[in-house]
Amino acid sequence: MFDCTECGYEFDNSLVNCPECDTSVAIAKRPELIALAAITTEFITQPGSSKLESKVGKKWPINEDICYNLISQVEKKFKRKNKFHSYYDESNDTNSTQVRLVNFILEKITFEKIVTLFMDSLIAKAREAGVSKVAGGNIIFMHYKSLETGDIGRLLAIMVDKKDGFDFDENLIPTDSQHINLEALRQAALFDLTLFEATYPEVPEDETYLKFIKGNSTGEFFKKAFGCEIKVDNGRSVSELRKALVDFQEHNKLSEQFYDGANKTLESMLAKAAKSKDSIAVTSLFDAIESHLPEGSSLKGTFGNFVNTREYEINHHIEPTDQNVKDGKWVDVNASDESFKAKIYRSKIGASGSGKLVEYDEEKCQLILNVTDKNTRKALSKLVKKDE
Repeated sequence: MFDCTECGYEFDNSLVNCPECDTSVAIAKRPELIALAAITTEFITQPGSSKLESKVGKKWPINEDICYNLISQVEKKFKRKNKFHSYYDESNDTNSTQVRLVNFILEKITFEKIVTLFMDSLIAKAREAGVSKVAGGNIIFMHYKSLETGDIGRLLAIMVDKKDGFDFDENLIPTDSQHINLEALRQAALFDLTLFEATYPEVPEDETYLKFIKGNSTGEFFKKAFGCEIKVDNGRSVSELRKALVDFQEHNKLSEQFYDGANKTLESMLAKAAKSKDSIAVTSLFDAIESHLPEGSSLKGTFGNFVNTREYEINHHIEPTDQNVKDGKWVDVNASDESFKAKIYRSKIGASGSGKLVEYDEEKCQLILNVTDKNTRKALSKLVKKDE
């Protein structure tokens, strides 16, 4: 089997084109991922009762079919779906998720122990939220990794039920791996332990080590138990979305007409949301951008996948501020040696020879500024003459 490097869809290596996006692209052999440990836990509730208990099952046999099938679907799910990105502030609290992860990485606690600790937190938060809001179900914990040297792996916690194709025996070990379907998963958290070790307690500069899918469940207790606060702020989400639009246009060789229309609509929607102080679903923004594609374009429905597979850090809901909107009206220009910094209003920039206040020569990669202030002209003239 192979993964399409364009959309991430898994398909048979006998096919030339990806059956999902119908694009002829370079294909890469699916990376080898191995399960190190897995345990299922269960919420035990009784109809009409306020009592909530949990059961921790036995470790799964590291069966290639069961584990690899789950790993493959989870990786695909996190790659292709909208997700929240987060990280942790420094903490010395022994009950905090970050301290538990540190201890697990240092092998001070076992996999079984960290699962039990997390389950204790889940039960506590579920009780705080109200037992009636917990509709049973199971949580699968799995530690898996690639074969790359130095990879500590990933720690997964995913809430599932029988609708997802899972059926467990009395030890909470899956009895069938052939019908796993995570399309209707409830919630999931994925920790990149390698990135966590390299970054924590510092704030990640680029990629975050915690990803969270809200799924079909409205229960906040799952997110709170793992300390999944949304850390990728609105400003980062907005700037990443703007960058994704530029990259999408370039990657698919779309016209400037498409970009101008899509960008105008995007900025208008962001401004409207900022003014009303409302959040906006990123899927609505994706649809608005795609509305400017040519009639009958095969790219319809692909922008969201483009964003997710390339892992732009964009939260599922964005609440832009007035400053976020203003930032989109300007271009920052900085010299590599920091000798020059400027903010230029986008509408004042034109092509070389356009007569606009600021012109950009694409061939020479140079900006030409029309200096109108008399005193500034004199000062610049003095500098030029001094070098003659």
